[in-house]
Amino acid sequence: MSFNLIRQSLLLILLATGMTFAVNNGFTKVDYKGAFGLTNWAANWTALQSYGILKTPSPAVNTVTVSDDDIVSGNSYYWTADNTYLLDGKVFIEDGATLYIEAGTVIKGKPGSGEQASALIVARGAKIYAEGTADRPIIFTSESDDVNNPIDVAYDTQGLWGGLIVLGKATINVVGGENNIEGIPTTEPRGLYGGNDDDDDSGVIRYVSIRHGGAEIGEGNEINGLTMGGVGRGTTIEYVEVYANKDDGFEWFGGTVNAKHLIAAFCGDDGFDMDEGYRGKLQFVFAIQHPDFGNYCGEHDGAPKSDVAAEPKAYAQVYNATYLGSGKTSSNGDQVAVLRLRENWGGYYRNSIFGDYNGYGVRIDDKTSPDSRTRLEAGELLLENNIWFDLNGYTLADSVGMESYTQAYLQNSANGNVESDPLFSGIGRSQAALLDPRVSIDGPAFTDLASYPAGDDFFTHVQYKGAFGATNWAAGWTALSAYGVMKSPVEPGQQTVTVSDGDIQAGGTYVWTADKTYLLDGKVFVDAGATLYIEAGTVIKGKPGSGEQASALIVARGAKIYAEGTADRPIIFTSESDDVNNPIDVAYDTQGLWGGLIILGKATINVVGGENNIEGIPTTEPRGLYGGNDDDDDSGVIRYVSIRHGGAEIGEGNEINGLTMGGVGRGTTIEYVEVYANKDDGFEWFGGTVNGHHLIAAFCADDGFDMDEGLRNRLQFTFVIQHPDFGNYCGEHDGAPKSDVAAKPRAYPVTYNATFLGSGRTSSNGDQKAVFRLRENWGGVYNNSIFGDYNGYGITMDDKTSPDSRGRLDAGEITFHNNIWFNVGSYSIDDSIGRYDYVQNYLQNSANGNVDAASPSTLLNGIGRDQSGALDPRPQPGGEAYGNTTAYDDYITSIERDVPAAVPGNYILEQNYPNPFNPGTTIRFELPQSGPVKLTVYSLTGQKVATLVNGVYPAGRYNVSWDASQLASGMYIYRLVSRQAVISKRMLLIK
Repeated sequence: MSFNLIRQSLLLILLATGMTFAVNNGFTKVDYKGAFGLTNWAANWTALQSYGILKTPSPAVNTVTVSDDDIVSGNSYYWTADNTYLLDGKVFIEDGATLYIEAGTVIKGKPGSGEQASALIVARGAKIYAEGTADRPIIFTSESDDVNNPIDVAYDTQGLWGGLIVLGKATINVVGGENNIEGIPTTEPRGLYGGNDDDDDSGVIRYVSIRHGGAEIGEGNEINGLTMGGVGRGTTIEYVEVYANKDDGFEWFGGTVNAKHLIAAFCGDDGFDMDEGYRGKLQFVFAIQHPDFGNYCGEHDGAPKSDVAAEPKAYAQVYNATYLGSGKTSSNGDQVAVLRLRENWGGYYRNSIFGDYNGYGVRIDDKTSPDSRTRLEAGELLLENNIWFDLNGYTLADSVGMESYTQAYLQNSANGNVESDPLFSGIGRSQAALLDPRVSIDGPAFTDLASYPAGDDFFTHVQYKGAFGATNWAAGWTALSAYGVMKSPVEPGQQTVTVSDGDIQAGGTYVWTADKTYLLDGKVFVDAGATLYIEAGTVIKGKPGSGEQASALIVARGAKIYAEGTADRPIIFTSESDDVNNPIDVAYDTQGLWGGLIILGKATINVVGGENNIEGIPTTEPRGLYGGNDDDDDSGVIRYVSIRHGGAEIGEGNEINGLTMGGVGRGTTIEYVEVYANKDDGFEWFGGTVNGHHLIAAFCADDGFDMDEGLRNRLQFTFVIQHPDFGNYCGEHDGAPKSDVAAKPRAYPVTYNATFLGSGRTSSNGDQKAVFRLRENWGGVYNNSIFGDYNGYGITMDDKTSPDSRGRLDAGEITFHNNIWFNVGSYSIDDSIGRYDYVQNYLQNSANGNVDAASPSTLLNGIGRDQSGALDPRPQPGGEAYGNTTAYDDYITSIERDVPAAVPGNYILEQNYPNPFNPGTTIRFELPQSGPVKLTVYSLTGQKVATLVNGVYPAGRYNVSWDASQLASGMYIYRLVSRQAVISKRMLLIK
């Protein structure tokens, strides 16, 4: 049988079984404009905070009692950290209502059981935006818990209140497609969940700790810590802890919501429970059980017992779990197995660690028809490349699996399961601060990894098994830390380690720890084939120097860096002279004291030959090359990193950027990164496909965000603020080299939720020409953003070459939709905010949704650029920045317009090419006249999976490049709708 025939056979099997997979388009769906909502995610970990520029949050002083009916349909509500909110019974956020909760807010539940149990319930059609931060988490707990006193409530007390329940409209596999959530009377319509919208969006839950819950609602029935009923993949759930809950930590009833960085600690029943056809993705999930109680770490049911063959079939995808039981020798009699998989559950666990459990490793049921044994034998249940340890005498050689077929599967070496000591830094369950679930780099967790799905940008590519690598992301914000269970991070060390080029060589693995300071002596390369891990809280300093003596850290093509800080322990790159604990030793706006951070990759750039030498590195240095043909290239992780006082000169008028990215691929993770007081640009991309979110460019001498050489990525939550005396464009975006502006691939970055602030409307800074300069055939998107406080134009867009950015604007390949402009010199949307007529006409067109702020002085909470603590870039709660947002695009990599010799005579939708495809394809359509156009992709069941085009386009021929890497193999329908025509075609995705 040929390989293609095998693939087609597998496809038919997938279609027959109805297996579906989650979609993630890389954007967090929020309903506000700008980089900030109710929470200031830049607070505390940044130089902006250290130097006293950001406003300091206020502590809570009042208690507000909240009862049911206080949050009604059609309204928005804002809970702020200066109040404590007390839930009096079950409080519903009703369908059509939105609740925003500021970072640092504490919500308490009154005691009670049964119908008197307190809980917060997000009904179908409602939204919650609970956006905490690592140093200011949002805490749900009981009325009796003083969160500032770790001894007023015993650390393992359970059942003092209810919990948090989120209900959505995603698919579940029960008869009728909807159900009543546990704990809510069946007569209560607001307790229903389920539907047919797998992309349903219930909001954001981030850095939230849910403590001491699980009130009884019936005999042997308690509320879970976080219950999710039919929650869709449009919802964001990350960094959530459920602590000391009397029932399960997390329970999913169907749905498709994805999640990362979850903790279930000391729960009375299971850590992670799945039911009713859950089909989401999880990564970095941690369970630890109490010495005296706790059942399965993971109990996963595929469908209701009454209909185990129900569709859609469960298929959860989990990478990087660490599940610890009550202890190998615990007397806890409920320790049956780490995992129980039953009732036709399917999915996988990969690159995970399971153990310290007084029972079996895995129990897979074979009691119904079909059941999970069936799916195991069909290859639809996978446990691959995992570590098992300390299972009370059960070993991989004989009995980790409770049943013979389970044991045979785990013993099969092809599945990559091993029995070994993972070498944790520490396991403890008391208040002796012994728990540190990070694994040693010298141990088995860093070997024999399962690969991550190609093109799937949900999963962060890491080089270790388990939920933790070099950084303990659970430290600081959790109850595990507050109660003294988690080991405290080491204090920054006084020892300085000087690092020179040649110290980080190919093939080696290196770990920089927070108990040392690392001093870069010149340009230090992480050579190809080398991996550098940097622990949270580590400080890296650069020696002074210019030209070839400038210090910098350069990650070469084929090397990897894992700089994983946290909000309360960021990784700081700065100059040798900067004492990061002294905010006055270096003037707050000093620049050019060292170089910067440079990352080079193998992704596509649009220069001749496909590779180039990065700025600042001699062309004779082969390690300075970047570019290639691997758009999924992975250079590692940069998270919670602050890069300060850089930009050393490397030539006359030429300085190093804060963070330079040359040909960096989308396998790389860039998030929560600040470039502060850099002498050149904050961030500069030279081609590539790497995505980024939560980026800050503050007080940079040139541009905030600079793009070149065909960048094609997605950015969200990007913030620029310029110094009163210097700074050029907030965004300078070039599409291609001047010598070849038509080069392919054409630039098409997509940005949502930017806030770009200049030097001030009345600043004397003479470099304030425009917020944006778009040139050399750049195309792309800025939507749902805020731009202003700038002494110049809004946008200058070049029309000097052929082609140039004006051509792409006219072709609909530059989009600025639903943005707010304010205090842009003396200009406004009504007259000359665009420097040229064609730009001004575009911005004035009401269909594009660009508006002048109705009240510029109250749009944001505060703008300040000195050390008086006046900067608070969040929009006023309930103000004009909330609502009326543009929908988030689905994996459009580019839209290109060809201008044929004659205007097309008809509406035409061509067959996609290639077809079948994996994962990218191009769809061409032709328009005989200008007008609104929508191009949408549907599954065979009629579910919308992507909107590729939705806007007003001039007559012409268009090529839409689409990346379908987040969809399952199968047949899809794409549909073109215009005023005069509706055309549909089919296409086949085979992976």
